[in-house]
Amino acid sequence: MTDNEKSQIKAEKQRIRADAAKARDRLSKQDRALWSELACGALSVWLEEHPKQREIMCYVPFRSELDMWPLMERLWSTGREVIVPRCHPLDRSMTLYRLQSPADLMEGAYGIREPDPAKCEELPQGQVPGIIIVPGIQFDRIGGRMGYGGGYYDRFAERAGEEGKRAMWIGAAFEAQVAEQVLMQEHDLKMNGIVTESGILLL
Repeated sequence: MTDNEKSQIKAEKQRIRADAAKARDRLSKQDRALWSELACGALSVWLEEHPKQREIMCYVPFRSELDMWPLMERLWSTGREVIVPRCHPLDRSMTLYRLQSPADLMEGAYGIREPDPAKCEELPQGQVPGIIIVPGIQFDRIGGRMGYGGGYYDRFAERAGEEGKRAMWIGAAFEAQVAEQVLMQEHDLKMNGIVTESGILLL
């Protein structure tokens, strides 16, 4: 692929991200809250079928993203571990922490709340949860995902190696964010499933 083709793809992705973000922002707060509950409920039912998976990686919702808090509350109530990432802008890497309460968060990169290292236990290097719930700006029903352009999850998956390949990667979004097909490049992380307010689809 030529540099010109790469530049064209990058520009097209930026346009798609901007349009998809506007579409998501137009959803009402009431709809987002209801649909987040439905999506988290579907995840909770599915997770009951995987009792051996004690550590579930979630994301702390930002702006108009699908809200993960209903799922995290259910995980805590059933004695499972909630794992959330902390981003490092210098090398665009992530480290993982066990989160036990919203009170253990602090403002981190990009204004997103992240685990406070002074309050949360960091997972050992190389330890990867068996189920990873992933945010994004656009998804499709064949495993495609478009993130926000930082490449954090792509790098995390690459560094996770074989452990990462064995994990279940589930994209979380509203139906309004689901496209017929996401514009993907070779390095882009593919999902093993997607959950929306309509339910969970495994691929």
